[in-house]
Amino acid sequence: MRPSSTETSLDALRAGLVQRYQRNRTRTREIFSLLSDAAFYEQPISLRHPIVFYVGHLPGFTFNTLVKKGLGGASVDARLEALFARGIDPDESSRANARGTAAQLWPSRAEVAAFVDEVDHRIVDALTHADLHQPGHPLLDRAEAVFAILEHEEMHQETLLYMFHRLPYEQKSVPAGYRPQTQGAMPATEWVRIPAGRATLGVDRGVLPFVWDNECPATSASVAAFSRFAVVDG
Repeated sequence: MRPSSTETSLDALRAGLVQRYQRNRTRTREIFSLLSDAAFYEQPISLRHPIVFYVGHLPGFTFNTLVKKGLGGASVDARLEALFARGIDPDESSRANARGTAAQLWPSRAEVAAFVDEVDHRIVDALTHADLHQPGHPLLDRAEAVFAILEHEEMHQETLLYMFHRLPYEQKSVPAGYRPQTQGAMPATEWVRIPAGRATLGVDRGVLPFVWDNECPATSASVAAFSRFAVVDG
């Protein structure tokens, strides 16, 4: 039986998926390295968990989605997998707990690090060897879980940075090699004319390897000419 085009393309992409996952994890670790040890249990935004949660959530969500639910893999630590499962808008009881002594209510740094190391290992193994495309599977049809977990971590990298803006300066460190640009001319700005035309938002499912459900279907509309203020190269 000949492999489908999706299976063939997925095999061709597999190494790239592993590299993308590992690149995401490296960048996430770099983002967390901007914080002092004292910030690990801080909660800079009241409607979000303490920072310790997100250290475990990013690989934990990936493990739960792909390895456990998608592939039916064995658990690493059921308690931590449940603790790190949900990342947005914790319920009232979670918020009340977070207002307590976070270092006593959340796992230790060593426990979180051990969990992260093990699930990272299992995720890379799954991306390298597992059957990631299973037609008709609610998570693995067109390997949707794989693309979802990769984009999930990339989106969290942005939200982590705006969370960290809320921390005091003494709990953050300057990235190695960072030099602010304080001299030179300001970039020029001007009104740019955009001609009339037809604009398309979204995409039809199947056109791209992965799209979120709120990006489907493609919708087109005629748009009149307009102008926008923009930075232009000198």
